[in-house]
Amino acid sequence: MTPGLTWWTRVADAVRAAGRGEAPIAEPVRMLRDGLGYDCATLIGRQPANRAPQPILVNLDYPTATADFVASTYARECPAHRYALQRHIAVRFVDLPFDFRDSRTYQEALRPCGFREGLTLPLGGIDATGRRPGFIAMSSTHGRPLGDDDRLALTLFASEIAGLTAPQIRPDPDPADLVVYLSGGRAEVRLGDRSQSPFDAAAMTRLAGLHARSTGALRFRRRGADGQWWSVRTDTVADGVLLCLRRTGTPDGLTPRELDVAGLASRGWSNDRIAEALGISVRTARAHIESVLAKLGAANRTELARISYERELDSLDAIRCEIG
Repeated sequence: MTPGLTWWTRVADAVRAAGRGEAPIAEPVRMLRDGLGYDCATLIGRQPANRAPQPILVNLDYPTATADFVASTYARECPAHRYALQRHIAVRFVDLPFDFRDSRTYQEALRPCGFREGLTLPLGGIDATGRRPGFIAMSSTHGRPLGDDDRLALTLFASEIAGLTAPQIRPDPDPADLVVYLSGGRAEVRLGDRSQSPFDAAAMTRLAGLHARSTGALRFRRRGADGQWWSVRTDTVADGVLLCLRRTGTPDGLTPRELDVAGLASRGWSNDRIAEALGISVRTARAHIESVLAKLGAANRTELARISYERELDSLDAIRCEIG
């Protein structure tokens, strides 16, 4: 089914949110791929001033070798890409004045993956120095070209999407599964399904308060009621807080209580102080410390602090104990 105006409005909102740093830059690319019926999509950045290969900012399900080909050989040499750049429009296979299936790009990079249709959206034209703009490439295993109306709408979005290829934008190292914007007691979902969150609305509001009282961004792990572990981070954006959550495995085999103890021990807390803060006996605190050291392969608390920092082994309760 062809996306409607409401869907395109959501895409526009997602592009702007990503451009402001309020959501991963992969999100609007994912929306375009899924909503327009493609199997894979990649966002390629502008060609750097040093003439290095164009960077892959987002890659959604293209095999690595295919994405690399698109960002290099296709971007530099393919006549189909050159055709799209010259016309500043979204170009489908059927729009080309030649059979794209005879091209090197199709034979070497796309055909082996089973792709039968695709599209390139140039995000600007070649500048005065000859550098190429960024672009979005999408491919599908079905053979249905994108409809003319959606092709036009996508072309009109090119100038806004181009902002995602600006030099300050970087690839998402760890794409989030859930992104929530917290401001004035409100929690606005920017990405994902809020029902999957390990926090309810009240907990999110308290988390925003902790972030405001901390000396920097919060980074910790959290286990949901369903047993799913999450890697959680908070960042200051505009007049609010951005809460980003990513599903992850059990943090180095630690239990939630061991994670609490690891977080406090890494802050230099003694066994007595840890026991008092967590409401457990000193003997239990000592046992937890010994278990944590063994699981992480740490020789002492100094090494424990280093490992915890590198792996973001902290907990919300440990942060609460520190901030108060």
